[in-house]
Amino acid sequence: MGAALFVCFMLMREYMQVPRSPRRMYIFEKPVSMGILPENPRDDVSKMEVQLPFKRCTELPIPDSYWNLAQDSPAFVSIPQTTDIEIDESICVRVVVPAKTTQMPLKFAPFPGAPWDSILLDLVGQNTNISVPVPLEKIDHTSNFYRDKVHIYEADVVLRDVDVYRPQGYIEYRHAMWNAEGFLDPQPFNPERLIIRPDLQITVTDNEQLSPYSLHKYLDMPLCTEPNADGRWIPIESLPFDPQQVPPPDSHGLVWLPYKCRLQRIAYTDFAKCLAQKYPVVHWYGDSNTRRALKKVATLGKWCVDNPDSLVCKCNDNMEPFSEYGANHRLSAFDLDPEAGTTSMADPFSALPATKPRIVTFKWDGLTTRNAPPWADYFIPNFEQKLGHPMLAILGMTNWDTAFETHAFFANEADRLTDKINTTYALSNNQPPTDIVLRTGQYYCCTSDMDPYWKRRYSRLRNHYFDKTLIETFKNKLGHERRVMVWDVARITERRPYNLRRNDVLTCEANHVRSQLVEIENQVLMNALCNS
Repeated sequence: MGAALFVCFMLMREYMQVPRSPRRMYIFEKPVSMGILPENPRDDVSKMEVQLPFKRCTELPIPDSYWNLAQDSPAFVSIPQTTDIEIDESICVRVVVPAKTTQMPLKFAPFPGAPWDSILLDLVGQNTNISVPVPLEKIDHTSNFYRDKVHIYEADVVLRDVDVYRPQGYIEYRHAMWNAEGFLDPQPFNPERLIIRPDLQITVTDNEQLSPYSLHKYLDMPLCTEPNADGRWIPIESLPFDPQQVPPPDSHGLVWLPYKCRLQRIAYTDFAKCLAQKYPVVHWYGDSNTRRALKKVATLGKWCVDNPDSLVCKCNDNMEPFSEYGANHRLSAFDLDPEAGTTSMADPFSALPATKPRIVTFKWDGLTTRNAPPWADYFIPNFEQKLGHPMLAILGMTNWDTAFETHAFFANEADRLTDKINTTYALSNNQPPTDIVLRTGQYYCCTSDMDPYWKRRYSRLRNHYFDKTLIETFKNKLGHERRVMVWDVARITERRPYNLRRNDVLTCEANHVRSQLVEIENQVLMNALCNS
């Protein structure tokens, strides 16, 4: 109890010492009783106002006392400046995690630069239910490099929707137990509460009614040309325009709207025409998540439209009979006929059709040793002569890699993959360079896989760092000569309201998203490929 009171006292000190608004600083003149935090610290406290600009985390000092908090003190959220900000202004959010006296599992360690503690934290709009993830990073302080010290994390979070936001979240894991590397097993998920003051909230205003992110201005935005645009989920009934002008909603009536560009609803027949003009040969690599995306394409959007609540459409389609292409074959292909509005299975080694785009599919289990044959064996001699020169290669990795391999092994295989791609799809004066699309792994949170057979080592942070490694490897090695795009399906799910994220994971052990969300992910990709 004493530790909790001390934390409350320290929070009050920071509240009193640091500016509270982009335009006002409140200087408290009447003392507050030690350890007792009023429901609203402005009540019964005299103050005077001073004009002061809003500041970023680097400009806001951390009280020295935070680094000296006693072991077993409760972890808490701190927002040094609160109240009103304008659209597109940022707010500094911190989380302070004192050490614990519990026995520490010394075998677990974070990746270089990664945090000891995995913290899921959102700023949640109290009226819109918009969730904005807080991308916490550890502060450059010696204490943060030690397992048994106080850890402090911070992030500057930009808010773009008018609302009142409150922090919501918890500690997922301490002591790097989110990172089950090597022979370590995934750890039980036992979230730890964060202390969040009742008055800790941010009000975002648009006093001049000039916000470029207003829903009334959405249709005036330029079309999206990249598949990783940040955005938010909006109830379909809140749209001030015809919903047919944007991609369809998910199973909860929410539509995905990027902030700085516009998604249009693209029919699969139009996508086929787009491929015929821009990408007549596509090589598409990936796992079962890729298979679900391809089933939508191969049926021209018809897959799971009639029975979206079936097990196949909600979660696992592994054993589903499927005739449009060899969905469970390691190597398959299908052609799209944009004029007739049909698709047909094809022999991947057959001659390319003159007017129809062809998609050659490679079903891989990531870059893991579980691939049979090994993934590198697919890059056979005279590869392009046999399978065609693709103007586009889509690679969906990291799901299996995160689950079953070490990060060091994956980083080495990612490096090998870039070399294979670069030599197989060699740059030539006779052929246009192959564009690369990297599909992130699916978002994962709110549980752990304790299946005694599979022992998949998923965790939210682990998934994130595997994605980060793949993206950086491709961009660093190939990005200067080729277009490398990131199809960020993880971001799309991460922005969903927390209860939906959690329910999706808990109701599908395979960590597949429902067919409605597959459609939204595909719409993001189709817009990026066809609008640019």
